[in-house]
Amino acid sequence: MSGLPKLLIIYAVAIPLAIVLGFLISAPGMGSIVVIGLLIFLFSLPFLLKRHHLLLILFWNSAFNAFFLPAQPHFWLLLAGLSLGISWLNNVMGQKNFIRVPELTRPLIFFAIVVLAVAFIRGFGVRALGSSSFGGRGYFYIFGAIIGYFALTAERIPLGKAGRWTGLFFLSGSTFALSNLIFLLGPAFYFLYLLVPPEYAISQAQSEAGTTDVDRIAGLPPTCVAIVCFLLARYGIKGILDWRKPWRFLFFCSTLVVLGFGGFRSVYVLIGLLCIIQFFLEGLYRTIYLPISVGVVTLAVALTILFADRLPLSMQRAVSFLPVTVDSSVAADAAGSWDWRINMWKTLVPDIPRYFFVGKGYRIGPEDLYLADMATQMGLVENFEVSRVAGDYHSGPLSLIISFGVFGVIGFLWLMCAGTKVLFRNYRYGAAPLRGINSFLLAFFVAHSLFFLFFFGDIRSDLMVFTGALGLSISVNNGVGKKPSARQRPVVAQMVSQVA
Repeated sequence: MSGLPKLLIIYAVAIPLAIVLGFLISAPGMGSIVVIGLLIFLFSLPFLLKRHHLLLILFWNSAFNAFFLPAQPHFWLLLAGLSLGISWLNNVMGQKNFIRVPELTRPLIFFAIVVLAVAFIRGFGVRALGSSSFGGRGYFYIFGAIIGYFALTAERIPLGKAGRWTGLFFLSGSTFALSNLIFLLGPAFYFLYLLVPPEYAISQAQSEAGTTDVDRIAGLPPTCVAIVCFLLARYGIKGILDWRKPWRFLFFCSTLVVLGFGGFRSVYVLIGLLCIIQFFLEGLYRTIYLPISVGVVTLAVALTILFADRLPLSMQRAVSFLPVTVDSSVAADAAGSWDWRINMWKTLVPDIPRYFFVGKGYRIGPEDLYLADMATQMGLVENFEVSRVAGDYHSGPLSLIISFGVFGVIGFLWLMCAGTKVLFRNYRYGAAPLRGINSFLLAFFVAHSLFFLFFFGDIRSDLMVFTGALGLSISVNNGVGKKPSARQRPVVAQMVSQVA
């Protein structure tokens, strides 16, 4: 009988709440979505307080949106702010957290100040918050990436969980394929696009409508990159090539084949850079794995060259950077994409002196975008004009120098140099059980830096890639590895030999 009053209280709260939720769900709208989101947040608050750091790691690379907020930002952005806030409150209450790495904090703060100054000078332009202009969403992702770094470094990942949490950090990127899966399931499931971005299914819709000959599944590249990163972080190049466990190599190769259905040439370049750098960091260039790897890559390229014209059109486009014969429509599409970028870059280069000291920022007047769109449709301007006005330059360096000027470039390069140094020290002096993780994070950071500078990039979306890798490394290693003193070296050498 003592439990009866408690049961009555539960029913008295749960039944009216269920009725209210049922009414809100039956009459969907922004207000209903906000209320439901707040209720979900309140019920999950105890779990958030305990597992906020793990949730941030789990969702950092995921595709999920916070559908209950204006503009539906990526879920990692919301979790970055929540996790940092919870960690700060814990720190205020006496819990010693936040792993301090001044050599990374300084360039991050400098870059944040530059971005904030440009935003104040040029205007924020956040339409979702009532502004008459838009485009300011990019500021939130840049500040979110910086906040996320401090949230990731607020707690140390236990040594025994480092491998598993690192794997989850990268594998969550496989959720981008959900956008394509929802499209295949049909209109009855389109409500799920509240959770994941629909733009990855645009190519499928265009193919179905007959407006393009190349059926590209845009969600596959980030999904396959996530799987490749998981395999490299978990097993390394040497582990993938282990002949005693052939399923690893077969799964790796299958992922590279599936990647081709996305139709993106640059992703193969990124994975190639990543594998080559990690191959050298693992020291495999001095072993039998060098001729084996060269032979495997040579055979794969030779087979691709011989049978390229028989592959699906999307795969032909993905390998069109090789000296292969492809379908004429694929060749025209690939050449057109390259010419489109080159012509836009030629137009943008004269703008650099104009925005050299004070960048253009992200604020976009709606009339500018409208006029650019109308002029493009009428053939009065080049077909890249809308992307140019929107700041979608398809170039990492241009997205920096035009958006934030020379000071933004200085801040970013400072972060790249400091980040590479920190990751190298963790790779060189980190704990022996973390050797594989640290070698991969260094390879991942350097490969993405080269890719950003020379192939493709946008600081709005790519900064979180760099700060995420840095924050994860700091959290895993509990700071930055230090060179052992002469007195410690014999002990360290003995520990390494025991682990090996």
